[in-house]
Amino acid sequence: MPPDILPLSVDAVPHLRIPWDARFTLDELRQIARTEPNLSVWNCRTGEYVIGGDWRHRQEIATIVDLAATSGAIDVVHGLAALCQAHGRRLLVASEQAERRKREFFAAVGMEELERIVVYELPRVRSGQTRNTLLRFERLRLEDAQALEELQQLDHRAFPWLWWNNEREFALYHGVEGVAVDVARDATGTMVAYVGTTRFRGWGHLDRIAVAPERQGCGLGRVALDYAVMTLAASGARRIGLSTQARNERSRRLYESYGFQRTPSQDYSVFGRWLAPAAADAADNSDVLGR
Repeated sequence: MPPDILPLSVDAVPHLRIPWDARFTLDELRQIARTEPNLSVWNCRTGEYVIGGDWRHRQEIATIVDLAATSGAIDVVHGLAALCQAHGRRLLVASEQAERRKREFFAAVGMEELERIVVYELPRVRSGQTRNTLLRFERLRLEDAQALEELQQLDHRAFPWLWWNNEREFALYHGVEGVAVDVARDATGTMVAYVGTTRFRGWGHLDRIAVAPERQGCGLGRVALDYAVMTLAASGARRIGLSTQARNERSRRLYESYGFQRTPSQDYSVFGRWLAPAAADAADNSDVLGR
């Protein structure tokens, strides 16, 4: 790292240049420096800083949470990448949901576009329940260790490596108000699909939908999608949104055939800088139904 770029410490927090729209308070920054000293850096000359965190609670991937820097932004991001690499991280990512910068900036800090995320909305939510004889849905219980293990295995087979959920991510997600995770089993009792949804007042979001790769092409994705929409509608959702990878043509065809419409103004990209060679488990499986 350049000599002016240092890991963020508790003693350094009073010297930071805090912008008016800062994401964190001074007390929160002290707590971050105390509990996660290897995920943030600052410029001791200018007071600029970048706060990192775990991507989806995964210790092998770091993400930029707050970049409080202007002219020195490139230097502090390079410093964060060096710090993350020194502590064994494989990848540093930045989502435009949290950090809107020009593409030239991401290129300057060694980041490439990993994913373009496209957003959809179902403008008219129909009520009622369709007939389903293919799958049996049940609500996930975190205390059911076997079901949670099955869910993780299904998740990792159905999603690209970048989007895998681990046990901690599932547990924290499951505990959010309005969130429901429903798993689907076939006639043999095998878990072959799951959906994760969030409802807030009259709005619903389809967070996750996955079908086991070997069971795709049999209509199970449509059944799972219909179940998720009907469940949200029954709980009071009048509008439903979702997002998926732009290159996931299978999922996009399903959503569009169901009536979901694109909302391009909400699209965003995820950029990343590899800190170690990309492994085989990071390979593309974008044509798998999941997201």
